[in-house]
Amino acid sequence: MKHAFFTPSDARPLALSDLRLAESRLVLMLRLWREGEAGQAQVWNGLCAVLGSNRARNCLAAFEDVQRLLRRHGWRALSVLPSEVCRLSEDEAAFARFVLTATEQDRDVAYLDASFLVSPAGILPLILAASRLGLPLLCEESRCRLHEAMRPV
Repeated sequence: MKHAFFTPSDARPLALSDLRLAESRLVLMLRLWREGEAGQAQVWNGLCAVLGSNRARNCLAAFEDVQRLLRRHGWRALSVLPSEVCRLSEDEAAFARFVLTATEQDRDVAYLDASFLVSPAGILPLILAASRLGLPLLCEESRCRLHEAMRPV
């Protein structure tokens, strides 16, 4: 049997630049939301700029539902870093991964991830709210990829 040895340099922390567009937007939303009214206005303006006001309103309502469910049913509060930090906490990475997993309809993995975030009573409502939150962000990501592919070389 052969065992792998890991050095501290092997386990470098994730950075925002390592994430997909939708994941990085989720982490930034999570960070800015906790900074009060100025951060919340920044989240709203950013969503309106890329999604339009109707989709931004729906996305923000789903985000607030997710936050409410995490507060009510969460095992513990997520560790969220300040918005100017480039690296990710494990909770932020898990949150972004969970939302996209729920949105991409990988229900078994989403159910498992949700069980680490909330008590059993909150799992299904959290998965539903997360899928409503992630869908507009994935649409934005797809539009960006399409525009990038259509750009003349």
